[in-house]
Amino acid sequence: MKEKRVAVYCRVSTLEETQDSSFETQRDAYIQLIDSREDLVLADVYGDQGKSGTSIKCRPEFRRMLQDCEAGKIDLIMTKSISRFARNLRDCLSTIDRLKELGIPVLFEKEGINTMDNKSDLLLNVLAVIAEEESASIGQNIRWAHARRNAAGDPFNKSPYGYGRDKKANRWYIRENEAERVRFAFSSASKGMCYQEILKGLNAMEQRDGTGLVWKNTRLTYMLTHEAYIGDILTNKTFCPNRGTQLVNHGERDQYYIEGHHEAIVDREVFARVQELVKRRLLWSGRKTFTQEDLDFLNNVQPNSYNVQPNLHNVQSESEEEIGGTSGKGVSGRAASGENL
Repeated sequence: MKEKRVAVYCRVSTLEETQDSSFETQRDAYIQLIDSREDLVLADVYGDQGKSGTSIKCRPEFRRMLQDCEAGKIDLIMTKSISRFARNLRDCLSTIDRLKELGIPVLFEKEGINTMDNKSDLLLNVLAVIAEEESASIGQNIRWAHARRNAAGDPFNKSPYGYGRDKKANRWYIRENEAERVRFAFSSASKGMCYQEILKGLNAMEQRDGTGLVWKNTRLTYMLTHEAYIGDILTNKTFCPNRGTQLVNHGERDQYYIEGHHEAIVDREVFARVQELVKRRLLWSGRKTFTQEDLDFLNNVQPNSYNVQPNLHNVQSESEEEIGGTSGKGVSGRAASGENL
């Protein structure tokens, strides 16, 4: 008898420890079952941890499993339930239809359904609808809970670069190695150093520490305009009007500005000066002409700005020369001479 190659698909929607154990339990139970059967052999275990079941796009392991099905590497799929397989009705049914065309059944343990059994089609459709409705209800409950926490000044926001988050206490703490980059970027920007030169400094620091991180303009400008670095949070910057769509919040959802939510990395006066420089586009590397008002603002060195220079003693001399040359120019000399910012 030819052994059937079995794919096991497991999914949990969060990365909490209790669900991690649930993921392990799912995986180990199926491996044990397959090992006990002479007619089955494990093809692979596909697991999406911390992933929602509402879209195939955000589940890389699910997509990999489907690719292996198309490649003829799988004869049978086992999974815990319809809700683990997919919570989107269209995704669920279209995927099952395609697998049927390939001759690959899906066994749903909880519901006792084999998708190659035509008698189960109606039940499968009903249960898929229920799974989608359950997902919508869960989403509404989560949004309500987040709104309550935002209003209470205790939002559940993801911590940005420079900070870590204590999940149990929902408190942010400073990651000092990252905060060094943040302070350098704000200090340099407050003195009028252009984006290109700040990026050189940041990338030299990453080279020094061997992190492999490459700073680019988008990442830098996002950081320089983020209120988190002065200890504040603005909630609900974006929102999802429907599944799979994320939009910038222009008043469609309530927002809360929470001051002193966590320890600041950057002084408020430095931050305010950088915001004005960004607004006036005075940090843009390609700018060559400036009004007298621009020059006056650039030459007004912030009295409380950080005097931070990166420690680049382990970086190659070429990078050191680049940073040294930048820091030695001074804002007034660069701006008055009309050189690129």
